[in-house]
Amino acid sequence: MITIKLNGKDQTLPDASVVNDLFLILGAEGKNVAVVVNETIVRPENRSSHRLQDGDQVEILAFAGGG
Repeated sequence: MITIKLNGKDQTLPDASVVNDLFLILGAEGKNVAVVVNETIVRPENRSSHRLQDGDQVEILAFAGGG
């Protein structure tokens, strides 16, 4: 198991988890969001291969429309 900081809160995940695994946990599959891991943006095409490490700082930011 690894522990990351997800939006400022501890989140425990199985070893070898990738960014896309977070969407399953959060129920956020298919939503328009930005993902930042350790201050680096993880592009959508890399989310299934970007492996998370113990202690990573992860921010998931939802886009809000306005008008």
